[in-house]
Amino acid sequence: MDTREALDLSRRLPSLPFTLRQIECFLAVADSGSISGAAAALHASDSAVSDALTAMERALGASLFKRQRSRGATLTSDGLTILPLARRIVTDGAELTASVGREQSSIVGPVRIGLINTLASLILPRLLIATRQNYPGVHIEYRTGDLGTMLSAAEGAELDLVVTFDIEVPPEYERVALTTTEAMLVVSEEHPLASRDSVDLSEVAEEPMIMLDIAASRTHTLEIMSSRGITPRIAHRTADYELCRALVGRGLGYTLLMRRNVSPETWDGRRVVSLPIVPAPRPVEVLVAWPQNPLPPRVAAVVDCAKQLRGEMMTSLGDRPE
Repeated sequence: MDTREALDLSRRLPSLPFTLRQIECFLAVADSGSISGAAAALHASDSAVSDALTAMERALGASLFKRQRSRGATLTSDGLTILPLARRIVTDGAELTASVGREQSSIVGPVRIGLINTLASLILPRLLIATRQNYPGVHIEYRTGDLGTMLSAAEGAELDLVVTFDIEVPPEYERVALTTTEAMLVVSEEHPLASRDSVDLSEVAEEPMIMLDIAASRTHTLEIMSSRGITPRIAHRTADYELCRALVGRGLGYTLLMRRNVSPETWDGRRVVSLPIVPAPRPVEVLVAWPQNPLPPRVAAVVDCAKQLRGEMMTSLGDRPE
């Protein structure tokens, strides 16, 4: 490429009205909630961070923060709008820098993970530790919620990975299975069936049910009941896992929950019993999933860390390998 071609190319490329440093300052203030907090995180002066924000706001023609001395800095509507875009720019910049490296230290940057509520406490703490030990340059950002919200965020490039059960995951998603589990019948320890080794769901068909009202759980529960020709008598619905167990512990009904090694004691001091169902429902996989696309090195590194946790996941969910 000669000088004239390079000049023509530079004229065709859009010029950015802001710098990466200004975006870093913007994100630091958004994360810390104050100019001083951002300055401490960036090892910069308060005035340098404030000047960078002012310059960025002037270049964009928009106010990004509402700055108040007593309350710090709060994102405006415009600030919230560009926040995910700014994170993507910084992430891509980190990938660009790392793309010429071949050492473990070159795998850097944030990885955004969404976890459904009932799996977050089992998987996330272990994954955070494993990632920190193996890839100290990778920082996991996470959120929890229902599957629909997580999938929407993944489609919008707000999340890199989703941790969920293999229920209602779009077929085009790539996935890695961590372990398997299955639905169990959960009753109070005073229930007449509590001492049984296993139970046919027809034996509780006329009793009230406590529904764990989370999309994937609800779908799977109703599919199991329907396959047995049972229409459950739903007495209570809740999206709170521990509240569901507490209601069962008080004898207000039975529920179906995925097998996991947790204390039989509920938070209010009662006890529940988990019983295998006969015939056994299909095994359900616990997945790390993502929309089809090549995984950046930093995201692939976190998936590898998740694979290393398979043994622990089997123990946590009470998996019984053949």
